[in-house]
Amino acid sequence: MAFYPSFVPSLLIALLVIQAMKSSHSKAFTNVSCISVEREALTKFKQNLIDPSGRLQSWIGKGCCKWKGVECSEKTGHVLKLDLHNPCDGLECSLGGKIHHALSKLKDLKHLDLSFNNFSTQRIPDFLVSLQKLEYLNLSSVGFYGHVSNQLGNLSSLRYLDLSNSWWWPSIKIENLQWLSTFSNLKYLDLSYVPLPNRKEWLSPINMLSSLEFLILRGCNLEGVSSSLHVNFTSLKFLDLSHNSINSSIAPWFQNMSKLEHLDLSFNNLQGIFPTFILENSRWLRFLDVSRNRLEGELLKNVSNFYNLQVLNLRSNKFSGRILGSKDGDLICGRSYMKTIDVSGNNFSDHLPNQFGTFQDLEFLDLSWNSISGPIPTTVGQLSSLRKLYLSSNKLSGNIPESIGQLSNLEVMDLRNNQLDGVVSECHFANLTSLTVLYFNLNKLVIDISTSWVPSFQIQAIFMSNCKVGPRFPSWLRTQRNISVLYMSNASIYDEVPSWLPRVLSNTKRLDLSGNMLRGNISQIIGKKMPLLRLVSLYGNNLSGDIPSSLCMSDELAFLDLSKNQLSGRLPQCWRKSQANLEWISLGDNKLNGQIPDSLCHLKRLGVLSLRENGLNGVFPKCLLKLDLVNLDLSDNQFTGRIPLFGQHARSFRTIDLDRNHFIGNIPLQICHLVNLQYLNLAHNNLSGGIPRCFNNFSQMWANSTFTSYGRFPLGFSIMVNIKGTSLEFTTTLRYLFSIDLSSNALDGQIPKGLTRLARLQNLNLSQNKLIGEIPSDIGNLRDLESLDLSKNKLSGEIPPSISSLDSLSHLNLSFNNLFGPIPSSNHLSTLVDQSIYHGNNELCGAPLLKVCPGYELNDMDRQNRDNTSEDESKEGNSIFIWVYSRLGVSFPVVFLGFFGLLHILSYFRRRIGFLKNRRSRE
Repeated sequence: MAFYPSFVPSLLIALLVIQAMKSSHSKAFTNVSCISVEREALTKFKQNLIDPSGRLQSWIGKGCCKWKGVECSEKTGHVLKLDLHNPCDGLECSLGGKIHHALSKLKDLKHLDLSFNNFSTQRIPDFLVSLQKLEYLNLSSVGFYGHVSNQLGNLSSLRYLDLSNSWWWPSIKIENLQWLSTFSNLKYLDLSYVPLPNRKEWLSPINMLSSLEFLILRGCNLEGVSSSLHVNFTSLKFLDLSHNSINSSIAPWFQNMSKLEHLDLSFNNLQGIFPTFILENSRWLRFLDVSRNRLEGELLKNVSNFYNLQVLNLRSNKFSGRILGSKDGDLICGRSYMKTIDVSGNNFSDHLPNQFGTFQDLEFLDLSWNSISGPIPTTVGQLSSLRKLYLSSNKLSGNIPESIGQLSNLEVMDLRNNQLDGVVSECHFANLTSLTVLYFNLNKLVIDISTSWVPSFQIQAIFMSNCKVGPRFPSWLRTQRNISVLYMSNASIYDEVPSWLPRVLSNTKRLDLSGNMLRGNISQIIGKKMPLLRLVSLYGNNLSGDIPSSLCMSDELAFLDLSKNQLSGRLPQCWRKSQANLEWISLGDNKLNGQIPDSLCHLKRLGVLSLRENGLNGVFPKCLLKLDLVNLDLSDNQFTGRIPLFGQHARSFRTIDLDRNHFIGNIPLQICHLVNLQYLNLAHNNLSGGIPRCFNNFSQMWANSTFTSYGRFPLGFSIMVNIKGTSLEFTTTLRYLFSIDLSSNALDGQIPKGLTRLARLQNLNLSQNKLIGEIPSDIGNLRDLESLDLSKNKLSGEIPPSISSLDSLSHLNLSFNNLFGPIPSSNHLSTLVDQSIYHGNNELCGAPLLKVCPGYELNDMDRQNRDNTSEDESKEGNSIFIWVYSRLGVSFPVVFLGFFGLLHILSYFRRRIGFLKNRRSRE
């Protein structure tokens, strides 16, 4: 978002209007006598108000013209102005209560401002329509509820009308806009966030306001803009139609607004080619914001159209073409007055212009998220007023020019996610005295800075992940006192943790030093209380020591990842209820021991808990089952007891991994309540009993299920998965994995047929158990299955023919069971040629085994007997055939097909009986 918010121009212009209207009123003097009737009216008005900040303490005595917010006529003493707008940003200064109808006594009142107070218990006062001399009426965000009366049209002298709501507090409503037609002198109209009655025909009544100069209809749910209506906005200087649902192209009548200075059409659904006549005909235009639409065209092709613009915002559209119309080094003739350029999130391409010297006033430049290529020109150092520079997510290449270090006003430099390379030295920061935020991550930069260098800035946020910062820890950080964010993951740092680091990080909110080889005790990084800490990621280092108990004192902490280190000792037992933000704890691949502390149950928002590959033991705390855990990994530990009753309370689990522990007993039926479960690993335990038939309740794995995201935890969680005969780590792709692994237990009984309903299942491993019975006949329903392991059980029967339809299957293991019969064949199954798939099933036959199934291949004697028999049967069959044919007549074709169908069935049974006889003889 640009540092130059769109509401600032609106506010400034509104103030100018107010100032101009002040000059039209009679000048107020404090020595004017107050009209007694009006003083009494103001007193009654005050009595009904709630004034928490005492703003009306001056409302005492007889001189009401001296009261705060009250101004009177110099000549008559009548009250002309009542300005009670809320001077604070919050409610602490707002007036409340009710508006007393005694205000109707102020017959000469021209200016009434009650804006940003809190009168939410009252309807819009009806008596307002009696103040017929009103020229200025501001009821913005006062909290009134109800509909605006059509009688408001009686205030025909109005020049300024603001009925806007706050976007978070819509209250005032309008039944129709016809009453606006009486305001022939109206210059300023603001109905922001007021739902208009006819969202498609709103333009016609407003078009009657020929004197209108400022029109603000922000967030009014407008849907259309008429292109055929003759619009008479020739006096309009300020137009804001942002945050609506206008689903059309930009109407041609915009070209008639030759006096337009401010145009905001952002956050709509505008589409089509942006009409350049808006720029060509509006030579006074200073502000243009069409961000967050679907507009197209090569708008920057002719930069001369932007001579007078100060703010240009094209963010998040479909604009294309050259960036800033650059060609052969020529950018713009003469001086540009541009202060803000935001064209991010479009399709602009080509190289950056070589000339930036004409943009001497430019303070904000955002070209991110385009397809801009080539180098960063050295002339970028001429942008002497630049405060914020965003060039991220393009295709920029080459070195960062040293001239960028001359931008003494630069506060934010964002060059991330490009193809930049080369060395960055202290020369690149020579005069960056104002720098507070630096993004270098996702490039191929080498940070080579002298150990004695002292920066001229005090930086707040550093992003250097994936840059080569090491091998030494950057010593220039020791001079920084305001570091709030430090991201230096995968930065090739191979060093001891410096002793001064805890002092530098005392006020840090986000810390990521993961994927380096930092050595030393973790307390050298997190040694003391860090009250602002929200994120800590130190995984993949060589840190040792106990997990610091000071982490329990960080009430803002939301994310903690200390996995893949050498940490030892027990888990902290000091977690507190006040740590309401902590959602993610990952401590896997360390040397931790002891039990899971019950204090973890205080973390009500905990959704990710990974403790894999440690030496933890004991039972799983029952109180953790009441948390809304999404991902749980306790694999490779020494936990004992029964499988926790997952699903008894919270049912939000997506992944559960209890692999390689000492759990005993049956698989609890409550686990079937986890309808969102898509990864379950209970392998390598001591489980017994059968596989619950209700596993088919895992509806997230059904064929017709709608894919849902991981909610709070879409990325980052990693799990080691035994799939396709090997162990793989899944991280960002875990959300797309559907897997059940119950291998290496003592499970018995049959494979539930309901398992075949889980059509999205990709990995099913039931190996090394005591399962009996047959493989479910409709196993082919598991259409996405890539890996199937049923080996080392006591399964019997034939391999179901439907297994041939598993076109995604790339790993199959049915070895060491009691299967018999022919191996099904298909084009895909024939690619699995490894004979070990079927080892230990002595009665299986057919490819890829060398054993041929009986009835499919005969020896020489059998073949000769078969040929002789066939010849005799053929002769006999011919005579029978002629006899039958002579008697069937026209019915022959039907009987012929039935006859040979019967022969085919008899042939199959003959081969099957032969196979069984052969099997019995061997037994």
